[in-house]
Amino acid sequence: MRRNPIGTGPFKFAEWKPNDVIRLTKNRDYWKPGRPYLDAVEWRIMNSHATRTLSFIAGQYDVTFNGDVSVNIMKDIRAQAPKAICVTHATNVVGTMLINHTAPPFDNPKVQRAISLALDRHAFAASRQGNGFIGGAMLSPPYGVWGLTAKQLEVLPEFQKNVERNRAQARKLMEEAGYGPKNKVKVNYIMRMNDPPHLTSASLVADQLRNIYIEGDIEQRENSVFVAAQLKGAYTLAFNTSAASVDDPDVVFYQTYTCAARKYANVSKYCNPEVDKKIDEQSATIDPVKRKKLVQALDLLLQREVARPALYQYTSATCWQPYVKGYVRSSNGLYTHNNLEDVWLDK
Repeated sequence: MRRNPIGTGPFKFAEWKPNDVIRLTKNRDYWKPGRPYLDAVEWRIMNSHATRTLSFIAGQYDVTFNGDVSVNIMKDIRAQAPKAICVTHATNVVGTMLINHTAPPFDNPKVQRAISLALDRHAFAASRQGNGFIGGAMLSPPYGVWGLTAKQLEVLPEFQKNVERNRAQARKLMEEAGYGPKNKVKVNYIMRMNDPPHLTSASLVADQLRNIYIEGDIEQRENSVFVAAQLKGAYTLAFNTSAASVDDPDVVFYQTYTCAARKYANVSKYCNPEVDKKIDEQSATIDPVKRKKLVQALDLLLQREVARPALYQYTSATCWQPYVKGYVRSSNGLYTHNNLEDVWLDK
């Protein structure tokens, strides 16, 4: 499946050259008559963000990658390629601090709480260059249906703007756990390689946690190595994003926070049987108003529990050339619109 995937979508896998290209061809046995319109799709792999942007502006590519265009980059594209179409949407992606709940000293609730208090969410949101905003585990309004507003999150000190007060409390917790200026925690932060926005966020994490006696270096790892380390729990602290395919509580909660999910997407290895019961309760609640209250209470609880601290959410833009027709940018996720069955080129 990893080398020769087979599915029932509008396109079939043709070729994959690592760090170069993925090629798909038209599935002539696709179930919907007359679709897809395109004969093939090529995904070019380019590590340099600047090169990707300039190549699109030069007309070498038809569509930018999902979530690849910030507010500032979109301004550049519109200035240099004024006929390009750019649409901004929420990504349903949350920038998260990963704390391995099974690795000492980060298995200590006092240390976990100190980390959450020390991280300035507003600084992280600002670092997204106009794309970031405050949110919890679920996609926040006005983009999402279930998520908490910044105002609702302010019941938690770490989402307020009194950063120095929070860090003073965090230092006290660290000292109670046995750490201080003469006994600092030494760590390596792992992150995905060749991802400038993630590097910015990971650097902010490392810089802010120095305020509470946690010091370390950032280690960039090739993506497959990074993912493997998370799945195995072979790390202490990391920065990554949590992405959900759709804005739905079951998708977010079951894959990310349940005890059973520690074998796969619950890479922080967080486990609370009482939280599992609450996840089941919201899932079984039919009334949407009651369910939303349960979901929002659960979101707040997960932030209090420091299960996977949410640092920011963000919007992004996707741009495409004017001859690309039928392309619709997803409104509640990164990957819900990529079957491309209705896309055609007016060239």
